[in-house]
Amino acid sequence: MGKILNNSETFNVKEILKSFDLIKNSEKITLLTHFRPDGDGISACAALENIFLKMGKKVETVYPSPPEFEFSRTPKNNYIATHKQDPDLIIVLDTANYERLYYPKEFKNKKFINIDHHISNSLNGDLNFVKANSSSTCEILFEIIKMWDKNLIDKFTAECLLFGILDDSMVFHTQSTYPSTLKISAELMELGADLYKLKTELICNKDPKIIIFWGKILSNIQISKSGQTAWAKITQKDLKDNNLTINSLIGFNNFLSQIAGVEYTLLFYQTESGQTKVSLRSKTKDVNKIAMKFGGGGHTNAAGILSDEPIDSLAGKITQKL
Repeated sequence: MGKILNNSETFNVKEILKSFDLIKNSEKITLLTHFRPDGDGISACAALENIFLKMGKKVETVYPSPPEFEFSRTPKNNYIATHKQDPDLIIVLDTANYERLYYPKEFKNKKFINIDHHISNSLNGDLNFVKANSSSTCEILFEIIKMWDKNLIDKFTAECLLFGILDDSMVFHTQSTYPSTLKISAELMELGADLYKLKTELICNKDPKIIIFWGKILSNIQISKSGQTAWAKITQKDLKDNNLTINSLIGFNNFLSQIAGVEYTLLFYQTESGQTKVSLRSKTKDVNKIAMKFGGGGHTNAAGILSDEPIDSLAGKITQKL
């Protein structure tokens, strides 16, 4: 794939305009994002669908699996692990590798645009717009759309893009929040996005029984002898005993990372299929390198792993590395 930019670099204008030409010359466009899509990936898809529908395009969005959470702004035409049209163009958003995508063999020879902010991105699009350590794919998408035509951004699109930025930056709390993030957020507010409304929608949505469950998890967290690492383990039995799903864990590791003096926080949990999912966070160190050793990846300060290894065994190996 092409060069992965850092946050201070800018995309090649000719390539940006070439991507817009591809879009204008395509009748059917399929948007893709990653397994268990989050607020950034879904918002990016919803923003582009809104723009493309107004341009008269036939648009579909495909997720490999259901979303983590039911968001207010989602694509109108979305499917799970299936597609309904033979696309002229595929746009992949917020996804680092093919393993996390719905990508059947029929897609392999299609024109393909890759837009992402993961340093571990290994996709090979015809055009690649990857800027590592940006707050979100939605931040990058705003830069691209502005270069296409800023008039394409209506109030709904602005709301989608700002929500994606807020979701992935933890409301401007991550290290990937740069001056550009705040400037772009301000521009989106000027275009009609309500920061307070979107922030409230994002973080004030917890069921009381989820907060009680979090309290139980917090009472069983483990901290390493050095005090540098804190982690928790949740099994399917824990969830079923409390009549909850994995969605109840959204945001927990971000909350755990607020412990003073702790550099690394890890959340280990069992999926319904019996696999072990690991969410890694750090304040300053590179957890992407750790995740890659176990087949995962992500960002410098936030990464993930999905493994067939039993939860206790995997937790032992990873915490020993830290």
